[in-house]
Amino acid sequence: MKKKRFKVVINWSGEVHEFYRHATSVDQALRHSIRALARQVGYTTKFVKDYVMDEGHQRWEVTDE
Repeated sequence: MKKKRFKVVINWSGEVHEFYRHATSVDQALRHSIRALARQVGYTTKFVKDYVMDEGHQRWEVTDE
């Protein structure tokens, strides 16, 4: 599969983080961005993923670049 460039925007407690990732799918770009965010904020990847993916809130957006 050919990789595409995605822009991922994640709202972390009111702070907006933007990531640009090359990936084969939206899901893959989001996973890579969540991992990068976890390193930035100093929490585990699982904790950040659970917060971002909470079904009660829309805290992320992925678009093709």
